[in-house]
Amino acid sequence: MQNKSKWMLGVSAIVALSFALFPRAAYANSLAEDQQKLSQLQSEKSSVEQQVQSDAVKELALKNAIATFDNSIHTVELQIETNHARMASLRAQEHQLGIQLAQNQQELETDQNELAQIVRSEYEDGNVSYLEVLFNATSFTDFLSRLYDLSVVSKTQNQVVQSVKTLQQAIVQKQDEVKASENQVAQVEAQLQALQATDEALKGEKQRNLAVVEADIQSGKKQQGLLESQIQLTQSDIQAIQAATQAAEQQESNPQYVQQQQAALVPADPNSIIGYAEQFLGTPYVWGGTSPSGFDCSGFTQYVFAHFGVYISRTSEEQFAAGVPVSQNDLQPGDLVFFSTYAPGASHVGIYIGNGLMIDSQDMGVSIDSVFNSYWGPKYIGARRYITH
Repeated sequence: MQNKSKWMLGVSAIVALSFALFPRAAYANSLAEDQQKLSQLQSEKSSVEQQVQSDAVKELALKNAIATFDNSIHTVELQIETNHARMASLRAQEHQLGIQLAQNQQELETDQNELAQIVRSEYEDGNVSYLEVLFNATSFTDFLSRLYDLSVVSKTQNQVVQSVKTLQQAIVQKQDEVKASENQVAQVEAQLQALQATDEALKGEKQRNLAVVEADIQSGKKQQGLLESQIQLTQSDIQAIQAATQAAEQQESNPQYVQQQQAALVPADPNSIIGYAEQFLGTPYVWGGTSPSGFDCSGFTQYVFAHFGVYISRTSEEQFAAGVPVSQNDLQPGDLVFFSTYAPGASHVGIYIGNGLMIDSQDMGVSIDSVFNSYWGPKYIGARRYITH
């Protein structure tokens, strides 16, 4: 077992990373377990693909929602700009109306002063009242003339005052209307600002959700890729086991091969072999070990058989490739039984001792185990005979 196949060396680097993310037991390469593992991996891959597809639908919906909020925010921004322009126009009108009101008041005062000045200049210089103008009449006719002039001036003055007041009232009314419009525009501004804030908040929430979904999609795609690698490796394992099984079956059905191997069998007492092997019960397992200080599985079988002059190859793969193929129903003590554990093909070997039991060197050292228990049974791939009974 110390020399592994070139194929396994080639895939070991790929398997290393996947082991870290998808732990699997070292014995998971038997045909039955690999087929079960393949089914589980395919099921998991299908679930991941469905989740990725579901996340993709969420991603599209979130992007559409964000686009809708972007459009709404843009529309609100345009409305706010329009509102600002209207407010600026109203304030300009208000300012202009204030200027007009002040100008009208100034014009009223100017007109009144001009009328008074006309009267004064008409009758005498100086600052005199209307009564003084009348009392200074030189005759009744002069009095009537002055009275008429004063009435005309007064009427004209009243008309000027009334005209200015009417204009001022219109300006004040217009100012009130502008103020009301400004208040309305201010209310609209507040509503638009609130709407914009709500849209921004909802858009931010959708963007955060989108970031989570996009991260899930990336994670799912990464997991999907790793699962695909695991599926390919497991399918390769299955193909390798099936190929090894097929090759062994072909050997068993090849009379010439069987004759050659039977002719090469070495006479030996299986009970003596088993008795000698049992002397090493409890010997620790050592990878690559070939001595009583420590055995690996094929080192143990090679050492025991060599004691009786039966020289077999070093690794379990090589031991499985030689000898006479033996069906499960024809197992006899002294036969070598093989299992597919951590690698495709014959990666473990033990000596059959009868009654469904074997003696082998495994992780716990040299021990006696059941060939067809729940652990070893699913990994059993065949047997070989090297001795005549």
